[in-house]
Amino acid sequence: MDNMTPMINSVTRITLVVMSGLLMGWALHHETRTVTLGMALGLLAGLVNFRYLAAKVRRVTKSAANHEGKAFSLGFLTRICFAILVTMFSVKIEHFSLEATIAGLFIPQLLSIPVGIYLGIRNKL
Repeated sequence: MDNMTPMINSVTRITLVVMSGLLMGWALHHETRTVTLGMALGLLAGLVNFRYLAAKVRRVTKSAANHEGKAFSLGFLTRICFAILVTMFSVKIEHFSLEATIAGLFIPQLLSIPVGIYLGIRNKL
């Protein structure tokens, strides 16, 4: 798969659909409000981290293709600081479940695996 844009867009769409379902569950099911809101917060932060990583990978790929000698990074420190910030926000405010927030941070990255496999198979056929 040479072009990452369809995979990024598909993961973004799936994550937004899941987030909308979680927010609907937050509005309708009062017993699980903390879990659904924490998961939605984690998904939002995970999606931001996923898209930021994709932008950095594009930038690194472009500089490698042009044989530029610039030093580059994938923004690991920025992404981990953002995840810590969201986790601290979840701890500080009681309306968010910490466990659900942490789980939501990883879901967009994990979604990229089956989406990439599906798009790879679909493009070969």
